[in-house]
Amino acid sequence: MKHMSVALLFDISGGEFLVVILFVLIFFGAKGVPDIARGAGRFLRQVRDASSEVQREINRGAQEVRRAATEHQQQVRGMVEDDRPSPAAPPDEQAPDKA
Repeated sequence: MKHMSVALLFDISGGEFLVVILFVLIFFGAKGVPDIARGAGRFLRQVRDASSEVQREINRGAQEVRRAATEHQQQVRGMVEDDRPSPAAPPDEQAPDKA
């Protein structure tokens, strides 16, 4: 099933794929094909590793942003709670006269 998705990725049919394989065999020979496949495998692994590293960096950045936002929310809540008058104080002590 995976081979079919690769062929569909480049939008080529089975016959076209066979022609490409034939040209590879003609130009590189039977001994060169494993080297090409090995190089392609290394390349794909490097791409996969690089994309995984990018994902990890994005996740780290997102976690830092979430942590900073949470800390900021806690600071704002603390400031708002500090500005509220205490419910135990008499009404005349809650708000000073501006007169």
